[in-house]
Amino acid sequence: MAAAAAAAGGASRGLWARLGDTRLALWCRALLRDYSSSLRDAAAAARRRPALTAAAAAALAVTAGLARSVPDGGSLESAAVAAAAALSRLPPGSRSPRAERRVLRLLRLRERGRLRVRNLGLVAVAAAEPHGADAALYRARCPHLRPRPWERGALLDVGFAGRWWLLEAALRDPDVNEEEFGHLPEPLRRLRPAQLRSERNERLHRERLRAVVLSEADIGEEEPLSLRAR
Repeated sequence: MAAAAAAAGGASRGLWARLGDTRLALWCRALLRDYSSSLRDAAAAARRRPALTAAAAAALAVTAGLARSVPDGGSLESAAVAAAAALSRLPPGSRSPRAERRVLRLLRLRERGRLRVRNLGLVAVAAAEPHGADAALYRARCPHLRPRPWERGALLDVGFAGRWWLLEAALRDPDVNEEEFGHLPEPLRRLRPAQLRSERNERLHRERLRAVVLSEADIGEEEPLSLRAR
């Protein structure tokens, strides 16, 4: 009789009522209670320390923005192609050898499939792989035999905040050929910005072109002594 009554009571409760007594439902309710209590505690702490909460929220927003702005491999290839097009418009004698070597290396690695870009969260690291992506060699497939990005000769560029910094540094003065000044002494090979944009030199240049105006006193002082004696 008791078993029949229990079966009749379970049948009358319905499907959702029976699912609510399962272990999964109990675990979900406990998880929701924990999360709701954590949210209430966080809201109370935010009301007690609003400045610290605002700083933490701003830091999280900045971190999320930097993570979203990390460049990828396609942006590095596009930047290398654009840099090569910009260098091709310059005369060969006035191109920067440093910029030309870096751009040509990136293009060669891109053509051979050896240019790899790894996203590390907030920054991206571009490295040169010893083998292409389609190589079936054991040295190319084994992850323990691959060179690390920070090893000598493997690191190519560092991407941060949507920019590739080493490539931009190499293209800072693409129309200056540093090798033209190799025969000069070391102090004369490089000029400081103050020497290139000197206000004193500009002022002296303007004074050189200014007309000389002589007063009557100056003209009288320059008269010959024979005229003064008369």
